[in-house]
Amino acid sequence: MGFNINNYTEVKDRLIAFNEEYPNATIETELLQINNIVDSPSGEMCNEYVIKAKVIPNPIQEPEVYFTGLAAERDNTGFVNKTSALENGETSAVGRALAFAGFGGDFAIASKEEVINAQTAQKKSNVTIAMTKELDELVKEMEKEGSLDAKSTARYSLRREEGYFDTKAKWTTTKNSLELSRKRWLKENKEAKVDKRKTKVSK
Repeated sequence: MGFNINNYTEVKDRLIAFNEEYPNATIETELLQINNIVDSPSGEMCNEYVIKAKVIPNPIQEPEVYFTGLAAERDNTGFVNKTSALENGETSAVGRALAFAGFGGDFAIASKEEVINAQTAQKKSNVTIAMTKELDELVKEMEKEGSLDAKSTARYSLRREEGYFDTKAKWTTTKNSLELSRKRWLKENKEAKVDKRKTKVSK
């Protein structure tokens, strides 16, 4: 069966069903952590918000019976998350807690909003065909001029075949490393030519 976003229920629909069955229920949310981290797929610095939600169907009669959900959102994934990552994380956490309580989780625990956010993050980190072509051309140019040896070229080709460059972070790191190596080689090559000319003049 193929992927279908419509199979995932929205948090608001889970809330409606939950409140209809448990009108006196309570929902508590708590911000557990704010982490300033490097987003591994994109290589960008960002803030990650970790939120916990707790739903209690019968807080008076059965306060010991409750369901929890955790979620994390980063403020570098998508337009909305740039200003509302915390709010999105809270929504996702509540949605997961409600799913564990038996509301809207028949197909999956993740809510529709959570899946959409995950898809947005994935698109942001994906390496495009144009980016791959750019890296291939750089390697070819360096190999032709001699700034990249055969061993390094073979290692790049192997990584390329294995799908190593699957995130922008890996792509960017490799590109920067190659360009730095090329710049160093060009400088050394230029200095060597200058020294050679000086030697000829002195003779």
